[in-house]
Amino acid sequence: MSLKNMTRIQRIRYCAAVRWTVYIIYLLICAVLINTGKGVHPIYFIPMCICICMNEGEYTSAVLGGVTGLVLDQAYGRAFFGFSSIILIAICVGTTIVFRHYLFKNALNAVIMTGVSVFVYQLLDYFFCYAMWNYDGSGYVFSQISVPCIFYTIAVSPIIYLAVKPIVNRFYPKKEIMAQITMKM
Repeated sequence: MSLKNMTRIQRIRYCAAVRWTVYIIYLLICAVLINTGKGVHPIYFIPMCICICMNEGEYTSAVLGGVTGLVLDQAYGRAFFGFSSIILIAICVGTTIVFRHYLFKNALNAVIMTGVSVFVYQLLDYFFCYAMWNYDGSGYVFSQISVPCIFYTIAVSPIIYLAVKPIVNRFYPKKEIMAQITMKM
């Protein structure tokens, strides 16, 4: 069955299935990249979630943030399992709301939102995992791990935006076209 022979609902379901299949593949690649090598890595999940949540709804964003937060906790070997999920749910839902009402969907805004989000994430991570327990060398962790991680994540975010944007352009239903189709019915 070709795309032209499908009904409107079938086309929407097909596009959503393809879009989310590619998103899941991208998220698996992010999980592999976080777990490879030693040293400071960018948090690939934050710009990926922001680029996906720019175009999705609040419920979808909440589920995406929860799942990626659990994967991030597992990758970092956190004692507080679910800590990243809470933060990423708030970041993803906040991103959806901000892009729906206030910001245009472009690369600059995605980079700015990534910068703010990764700064908040790293600050909360540092406070709740190191500073609050008064570990020796917690200042070293912030200056030598958290700050470079923030800059690396911001540097990677345009590349991730450019990887997600063609998928959104090709497989996301256009509002104008959908409005014309519903008016004809």
